[in-house]
Amino acid sequence: MKKETRREFLVNLIMGGGILSAFVLFIFNIAKYIYPKLGAPTFRKVVIAKADEIELGQVKEVRFGDQILYLANINGKYKVFSSICTHLGCRVRWEENNQRFFCPCHHAVFDKDGKVLSGPPPRPLDEFKVDVEGRFVYMWVEEKKSWGII
Repeated sequence: MKKETRREFLVNLIMGGGILSAFVLFIFNIAKYIYPKLGAPTFRKVVIAKADEIELGQVKEVRFGDQILYLANINGKYKVFSSICTHLGCRVRWEENNQRFFCPCHHAVFDKDGKVLSGPPPRPLDEFKVDVEGRFVYMWVEEKKSWGII
């Protein structure tokens, strides 16, 4: 029986550790895929604008973190839409003169309510829940849960 050298022992230890780590990460990612959220999502309210900043029938571009959103005052109700087209993720823009959202990449057209008027998008623009309290317009955003792994 051949005696194992120190070098062979370290190579076997590193290889075994690498294989074990890969297996654990594989199982972890499968579990994360099968059970994507543990528990109900939690939401928080953030101020998106002052209620008197936007007039009736007007749409205004607002920034929230690194996102660009559109705040609309439609018939006295406030709505917040994502600027991401639901077709391929391009950025839509508000056209004031045509009173519509337009995606220049594939000529998608959405109305003031975010509904698809023409083009290839399969669904309306994503909309955030909105509350008005006092002079402020609040938007509800989901808090991201982290697994603690970068």
